[in-house]
Amino acid sequence: MLAPKLMIITRCFQILTMLFLIISMSAYASQPSIVTTIKPLGLIAHDIAGDLATVDVLLPDNASPHDYALKPSDIRKLRSADLVVWVGPEVELFLEKVLSGQPNTLRLTTYEGMPVRHYGEDSHEKHDDHGHSHDGIDGHIWLGPDQSKVIAKAIKNALSQRDPAHAADYQANYDKFLAEVTQAQTSIAKSLDASSSKGYFLFHDAYGYFESAFGLKPTGHLTINPDRKPGARTLVSIRSALMEDQAQCVFSEPQFNPGLVKSVVKGTQAKIVLLDPMAQDMSLIDNHYVDFLNALGKSYADCFSL
Repeated sequence: MLAPKLMIITRCFQILTMLFLIISMSAYASQPSIVTTIKPLGLIAHDIAGDLATVDVLLPDNASPHDYALKPSDIRKLRSADLVVWVGPEVELFLEKVLSGQPNTLRLTTYEGMPVRHYGEDSHEKHDDHGHSHDGIDGHIWLGPDQSKVIAKAIKNALSQRDPAHAADYQANYDKFLAEVTQAQTSIAKSLDASSSKGYFLFHDAYGYFESAFGLKPTGHLTINPDRKPGARTLVSIRSALMEDQAQCVFSEPQFNPGLVKSVVKGTQAKIVLLDPMAQDMSLIDNHYVDFLNALGKSYADCFSL
């Protein structure tokens, strides 16, 4: 008598397990799928979505959006996503034609309320090179704390429209995001409070949003467009400034050859400090956007420290 009962119990357990798996798979399949072009946007998207949506990043860690070439698998990924989050042709010019007319896209530079800056503001030069075109808008908006809040709002609204059942969850995640970024702004501002008058050179002209937020002003940059090597006159000018102690450091970036920066700094008192504008060493699982923002602040603080 025990054997048939055991068989019945075992069978019931198997059925329940199968039902659980089917329900879990169904729930996972119904989750919105988000593709962001770069990892910093992926960090913001994951902060807002939590476990309620899948987030994937289009560009590999070692790639730059200024010169990326799409693969067929990338195009399939963009077509199948529920939401594609991109900055705009100011940065990802290679996506302009691909995303044209595609209804699942969220362009951030034209999102309502986005506080954009233009090349030519402050000490930055106005230019119209590949990857920095379209009305002179500086597309590096993910580097600005105030801009990140609008990015988070845009993603929250898009997800809430796509998945209204979890709108309250997205709102709660958004409120938490605002609080964390605001706290980070306060902390970074304190760490950089005495540094606004200290000189430094950037590898390329990309950090205007971050610098405006914290009252920083670069002495200059090696190149306007990272696709183009700086000219000899520029390098001589920067080296002369370093020899005269006009700058405490030169910022390098992991996406580009560090040899150029090393050659300019050699024989001077200036430091080389790494700035990672693409969150190359961070993961969507273990990190949040606020970690990225704090890492930028620490790099600047490292530059200015004696």
